[in-house]
Amino acid sequence: MKLICGPWCGGGGGGGSSALTDGTMSGRHGATARALLPSLGSQSGRRPRLRRFIVSPYDPRYRLWEHFLVVLVLYSAWVAPFEFGFVPEPAGALAAADDAVNAAFAVDIVLTFFVAYTDRRTFLLQDDPRRIAWRYATTWLALDVASTMPTELTRRILPPQARSYNFFGMLRLWRLHRVSTLFTEYVRVDIYMF
Repeated sequence: MKLICGPWCGGGGGGGSSALTDGTMSGRHGATARALLPSLGSQSGRRPRLRRFIVSPYDPRYRLWEHFLVVLVLYSAWVAPFEFGFVPEPAGALAAADDAVNAAFAVDIVLTFFVAYTDRRTFLLQDDPRRIAWRYATTWLALDVASTMPTELTRRILPPQARSYNFFGMLRLWRLHRVSTLFTEYVRVDIYMF
């Protein structure tokens, strides 16, 4: 099958439309659309141009960071109820591991202020730092900060009557929303891909 598509393909055909050998017609717009639009389900190798210091949520390094956080969330989901039920005051290696996990989530809180998001109305990446910060501050920031507070600090803040309940320790289970968000996005991508 030979395609004659005019000046876009290097053939000097000119004219309003070109004929294919099988009898179908392909005009200028058809050739242009094929040149500009990717096939359904294909992925472009191009990265979106964002403002300086703004991270794309589709960047492979950020995706790796998200997967690392999912592992930490699963660790927290296993350890938090254990600590709540059996360990009144974590010490030693358990306390050090909790502090390391909390530090990773504190880094993530700061990083989230620099991660672009997809606007639900326009489906474009929003890379304005003020809008990113406002969106995060009005949605998940308060719970993320509360779930990241170290256990030792929360014991000092809470009144003596409430210390035995370990409210802030149970807020670590809030981190499970990250796993839910990540899996929801994977399901959404799978639906669009197929």
